Amino acid sequence: MNKLNSTPFVKSILFILFYSLLSVSKIYSDNLQPNPLMKQETKWLVQALQQAHYNKVQIDELDSTAFIKSYLKKLDKQKLYFTEPEIKKFLEIYPKTLITFFKQGNLFPGFEIYNLYRKKSLDRIDWVLGKLKKGFVFDTNETYLTDREDLPWEKNFKDLDGVWIKLLKFEVLSETISGTDFNSSNSSYSSFKKLIPDSIEKVIKRYERWQKSILEFESTDVQEIYLSTLTQMFDPHTTFMNIKEKEKFDQTMNNELVGIGAVLEMIDGYCTIKELLPGGPAEASRGLDAQDKIIEVAQAEKDFVDVVDMKLSKIVDLIKGPKDTLVRLKVKPVSNPETTKVVRIIRDKIKLTSNLAKATVKKVINENEELNVGIIELRSFYGATGNGAKATDDVEELVGKLKNENVEGIILDLRRNGGGYLSEAVNLAGLFISRGPVVQVKSTDGKIRKKFDFNPKLVWDKPLIILVSRYSASASEIVAGALQNHRRAIIVGDKNTHGKGTVQSLLQMNLPFNYNSSNKKKSAAKITIQKYYLPSGQSTQINGVIGDISMPSINHFLPIGESDLENALACDSIPAVNFRRPSKEFIYDEKTLASLRENSLKRQNELEEFQYLKENVERYKYKKNQTNVSLNYSKRIEQKLNDKEFDKGMSEKFEKLTDKAYPEKNIQLDIVDDQNTISRKVRGEKALDEHKIQNFSKPKSLDIRLHESCRIMAEWISLLKLKPLSQKDNSEVQGI
Repeated sequence: MNKLNSTPFVKSILFILFYSLLSVSKIYSDNLQPNPLMKQETKWLVQALQQAHYNKVQIDELDSTAFIKSYLKKLDKQKLYFTEPEIKKFLEIYPKTLITFFKQGNLFPGFEIYNLYRKKSLDRIDWVLGKLKKGFVFDTNETYLTDREDLPWEKNFKDLDGVWIKLLKFEVLSETISGTDFNSSNSSYSSFKKLIPDSIEKVIKRYERWQKSILEFESTDVQEIYLSTLTQMFDPHTTFMNIKEKEKFDQTMNNELVGIGAVLEMIDGYCTIKELLPGGPAEASRGLDAQDKIIEVAQAEKDFVDVVDMKLSKIVDLIKGPKDTLVRLKVKPVSNPETTKVVRIIRDKIKLTSNLAKATVKKVINENEELNVGIIELRSFYGATGNGAKATDDVEELVGKLKNENVEGIILDLRRNGGGYLSEAVNLAGLFISRGPVVQVKSTDGKIRKKFDFNPKLVWDKPLIILVSRYSASASEIVAGALQNHRRAIIVGDKNTHGKGTVQSLLQMNLPFNYNSSNKKKSAAKITIQKYYLPSGQSTQINGVIGDISMPSINHFLPIGESDLENALACDSIPAVNFRRPSKEFIYDEKTLASLRENSLKRQNELEEFQYLKENVERYKYKKNQTNVSLNYSKRIEQKLNDKEFDKGMSEKFEKLTDKAYPEKNIQLDIVDDQNTISRKVRGEKALDEHKIQNFSKPKSLDIRLHESCRIMAEWISLLKLKPLSQKDNSEVQGI
């Protein structure tokens, strides 16, 4: 690594670089540039990474060439804009001064490369719009490779133009095929040709929207991409958050925000209301409905701002604001889209109850015996300061409600849980053990801290299953792994969890003295500072928690695990924690587990629902390998008809399987019930019939893995009724 401190040398490099880029691309006056705050943020981030990161890597050790390659990959992953000579020039010039620039807080390379990419993108869109208007033919035997990530860069612009011609043919053909219900009677080329103009128009609009989004891209967006490239050179979970991203993060972790209480999405250039949050100001206004289109936004009594085709994040910024302030929305109502109306809404604090823990009770049949099994779904280990919602408190409340329903076993569903607060994970695991170690945490100084549950409170002392997937990460892996170590819970689902065994700490930037910030909002960095280990001493990093009973899953073939991420930290182990297990604590024995596993595997080999899962897996594996797609209309129509037939058959199979689903009823947290009550009053609806609430009903679809987990639980409960609870090895004093 060359360490450059010579100012004249740096200036000469900049001079050469500037004029070399001029030869490649015209420098536009509207190029994005960093602001003074970004310099301070970058210098702070570099210091924070060097001082706080687990690996104690210094910025001088950074592989500058690898960094530039990674940044280019973020911008042009499919290699559609830059050519091989341009890439070579980048790799010759930028690595030489990169480290010096980072130390100075200088984002010059990131912005210079991005501005060139931006111009290439806008030029390419103009070229694309011209090509689309000329049309294409689809009776050749050409193919298009849909995944170009691992291909070399094209050698020249002529070759790149050829790639783009195929890409556009692919997009138009795909649009035509997907938007039409072809069959043998309408699959002639003449019939197909009639549909092409409409498809081309749709693709044109898509590129026009993309053009607009590029023009709306801001300097902070470039900064985020560039600095996230830097942080991910340290490890994949270390990130930089500008002020806006930090605000979003806080809202997610605290499950609350200040706004109007609506979920928004972009549909064909319109900001569209996807849903109204129960009890929120938007719902209370009684002026908005799902699928209404917001076309203009005004602050209080100020002038309206047109938001059609505006970037969604910008629209959200306009709609959000301080508590108890007015925002006016001009909308096209879904009920009468030819008209417009103005809706006045007072912003307020909104509880995001959709993210909170929820529960159901299922009536499970096992050998003619009807059993109540409780399911608690937890999407994150959320927590908040003060009186805000905490995952542990909410799960404890739901366990109490499930007890009132006379459940004999509980399934904790962590399949979609990506983590959260470590403290909540420790506390939540403690709900299911009377005492003992939950996790070991190793810091960058080599010190190991053991985190115990010392609270003797035990909210559930009966059979417990934890349902996991490869999406179960971080804090969810701590809970699953700890309770598996304690032999307190059986782990069911995918073969293993995500494999994130690292701990991040949120460091807020200290703003420079001369920076004028009235709201005191700050950027931040989430930096990996520790690794965690299970009580057994095993790290979950890379390998995750290995399931006790696994089922067929597409997740096993998706690149969604820690092992699929670049620069992931290694897996290792430390000594186990020695402790005495309480003699009366309920645990499962290995014979019981072996019996449950054997019977589940038998069902997986025999039952229809598992044949359905296996067919889906095999179909996915086949489709995954079909990256070289035909651009011939007849071959694509034939493929679509085959896919349609397969999907129809699978849909019919699944519909039959749904009949097997166990009856269930929902159990809500008190705060959710309260919000729903308020919401019904706002909408002028009657209170729910208490009798109907108490009734069980068939779910609309079958969750096969949850269904099998219920069967495993019912079988476990039945086994326990045949013999006394497996409560102990009384002599057990062990390294867990």
